[in-house]
Amino acid sequence: MLAATDHSKVYYRKFKKNFYIETEEIRRMTKSEVKAYREELDSITVKGIDAPKPIRTWAQCGLNLKMMNVLKKYEYSKPTSIQAQAIPAIMSGRDVIGIAKTGSGKTLAFLLPMFRHILDQPALEEGDGPIAVILAPTRELAMQTYKEANKFAKPLNLRVACTYGGVGISEQIADLKRGAEIVVCTPGRMIDVLAANSGKVTNLRRVTYLVLDEADRMFDKGFEPQIMKVVNNIRPDKQTVLFSATFPRHMEALARKVLDKPVEILVGGKSVVCSDVTQNAVICEEHQKLLKLLELLGMYYEQGSSIVFVDKQEKADDIVDQLMKTGYNSVAPLHGGIDQHDRDSSIADFKTGVIKVLVATSVAARGLDVKNLILVINYDCPNHYEDYVHRVGRTGRAGKKGYAYTFVLPEHQEKMAGEICRAFETAGCKPPNDLKAMFERFKKEMAAEGREVKLGGKGFEGSGYKYDEGEAEADANKKKMARLVHGMEAGGDDDDDLDEQLSSMIKTKRRVVAGKPAADKPTSTGNPRTDKLAEKRIAEAKAKAALLNSKILTSQQVQPVEKTPAQLAAEAVIRGTEVAPVQVSAAMIAQEKANRLNEKLNYLGG
Repeated sequence: MLAATDHSKVYYRKFKKNFYIETEEIRRMTKSEVKAYREELDSITVKGIDAPKPIRTWAQCGLNLKMMNVLKKYEYSKPTSIQAQAIPAIMSGRDVIGIAKTGSGKTLAFLLPMFRHILDQPALEEGDGPIAVILAPTRELAMQTYKEANKFAKPLNLRVACTYGGVGISEQIADLKRGAEIVVCTPGRMIDVLAANSGKVTNLRRVTYLVLDEADRMFDKGFEPQIMKVVNNIRPDKQTVLFSATFPRHMEALARKVLDKPVEILVGGKSVVCSDVTQNAVICEEHQKLLKLLELLGMYYEQGSSIVFVDKQEKADDIVDQLMKTGYNSVAPLHGGIDQHDRDSSIADFKTGVIKVLVATSVAARGLDVKNLILVINYDCPNHYEDYVHRVGRTGRAGKKGYAYTFVLPEHQEKMAGEICRAFETAGCKPPNDLKAMFERFKKEMAAEGREVKLGGKGFEGSGYKYDEGEAEADANKKKMARLVHGMEAGGDDDDDLDEQLSSMIKTKRRVVAGKPAADKPTSTGNPRTDKLAEKRIAEAKAKAALLNSKILTSQQVQPVEKTPAQLAAEAVIRGTEVAPVQVSAAMIAQEKANRLNEKLNYLGG
């Protein structure tokens, strides 16, 4: 269990955030020149106060010679669109939200300012935790970021540790104990490590730079409580950077909790498929998919690597078996049911070209960067637009051409057909006519039912199902209880607060109030004829009610109360008459049985 930190009781050393010095060339750029350059850089839009101007070359970043040499070695010739705008913003010490399509170089955009940030701070001492923490949603993305960071870390004499679940924790603990300036991790495992050995493995006291990479995927996977636990244990004046390929509305509120007056950088519109990817969609039945897959592999197998995306682990294994039977030997599955070491081995073989076809669930859809990946096949149609963008974004990276095919079922996937059409249109392509027609038919059917189809939102819009007051309250209490349990785990609330919250959940807010006629309510409509008819109807209704009431009263006869045998015997003794034999009725037997049962159940009737 990770206890919450009381930052008011901790002494934090001051640190510098702003390292950016604007060059003369950048300073001379006018507003219209900046606007034109941002338009040239994939239509960048920037929100936020005093956002810096975009850079043109690496030399304008303020990087040292060692970092420039690494950039030259790995042939990073000039900054990409997101790098050109995000690097000066992060170097200025600002919190940043960076939204750019997959394969646009987001990783380098947060790594370069991070190294400059770390190098300015005192060296780690014994018992110190990291200076920078990078949170990633999946093990694969964490490993990839770790490798990218190591390219720069070694020449700069910095250490990077990678912490993720699914493998033994002992080696990761050893790496952290040796000391590392940078930790790349998944949220769950990071909390495990922080809580291990009573918090003696590592700590977050020195952290001044936090990165949330592929943040939308982390929130989609339900990592919000873990992320907030980590964030709340880091000093409040840290610099936070959030990068993602998509930025759904539900995530904006969560981002505001974590970031302080951020600069929002949007490259090329939210969630857009790269123009280097040729998109295709095929409407086919489930039994036709395998033949279509074999046809596509026959066309593209020799040109490069391919990924086939499916929904279920079992289906991934089944397709691998089918492909091997048809002669494709360099094929492997990739999903959460496979051991982590085997997954790492499969990804390594896929990147080197030993494995040519990877059949994967969406676990590989984020952050997997393979240079020679030419084909993506959505064997199972993704269930929302963002997932489609990310799957397709595995190909067509770093300026290379790629091809994407999506198999759409003719039934039950009409809504997604519209989302795919939208993906075609936003990328400047014309969607297939049969796919468009399928979606238009679906829209008409929904319109006939009085429902409106909205793309990119929550689906249908109509009156829908609504909770009544009691159900709404029960649902709210359920959410309160979840938050309360989470708070108790974090050790955040004292006993009085917990009692108060529990009491508020026990007390219902529903009240039944006796209605009273409003004396001042107008009874006249203003029309004499209408008023007269209304009065006549009221009089008739009253007469009928009075007649009905009198009939009920006359038909009701007061039933004598049946006396118990004990009462009858007592009366006979008092009068001095003979006690009659007890007549036991069925009702009396039933009553006696009920009394005995109640005694056994310890129930007091009243």
